[in-house]
Amino acid sequence: MIETNVGRGTTFSIDVDNREYWITAKHMFTGVKTGPAGVFTTKKVLANVLLPAADGDEGHDLHWGTEVFTVIDPGKDIDILVLVPDHLLLSFGRDFNLATGDDGVGFGGDCEFLGFPYGGGWKTQMANPKLPGTNTWMWLPYVKHCTVSASLQDNGHGIWVLDGINNEGFSGGPVFFATGPNQKVFAVISGFHQEPLEVLPAPAPGERQTSSIPPSPKLPGGKSQKPQKEIVNANSGFIIAFDIEPAIKAIGDNPIGPLLPEAISK
Repeated sequence: MIETNVGRGTTFSIDVDNREYWITAKHMFTGVKTGPAGVFTTKKVLANVLLPAADGDEGHDLHWGTEVFTVIDPGKDIDILVLVPDHLLLSFGRDFNLATGDDGVGFGGDCEFLGFPYGGGWKTQMANPKLPGTNTWMWLPYVKHCTVSASLQDNGHGIWVLDGINNEGFSGGPVFFATGPNQKVFAVISGFHQEPLEVLPAPAPGERQTSSIPPSPKLPGGKSQKPQKEIVNANSGFIIAFDIEPAIKAIGDNPIGPLLPEAISK
């Protein structure tokens, strides 16, 4: 979970060329949730990150860490930011490397996305990566199911349309397809398409009731007015996610950040 001056969302880490990078949505720092994402010119940002694991039998010591990140912007109007910490946030050896790319994505195929809806998560006991043979309490994201609906191009940017229900707080979260060693992250959650729906006006007294009371007579000087219909923007069930490849390319063009311990020892 990541927290900025805009609100709470989701971030996730990938390792590229033995360096640790964190991915999130650009609007987590700009606040621009709809419309063109623009260019992010700020070189460094400050954010709170909920540390996934800490000491304490009941997890009471789980806490936020305030971190400084160097920013890599994958491009204009791409709702993705790459955050580079000045030190490793995941200070343990990796036994896997999260793969990226869309090779194998099928339309109508299953996918999943992870995140912290409405700024909340859940915790459980898991193996402590720092102390083998011991357990620790860890914060985990929620997992939601989706279906690959379409792949669009907007000013040269790849956008995936997913069929599923996104909620506030999943912004910046990863979208996966396949399972096990074949699993890949191919997109980053940006938001959901809004659908305008009419709100039904409240009925007048006695209307739409099971009562047999007849309508009341008009009073002199009175005007018959019906409540105006109102429109609300509802969740249409279409999720907008940006292809992760521009972020991977931007990382390759600007390899910065601390090296992983296993790379330094080689």
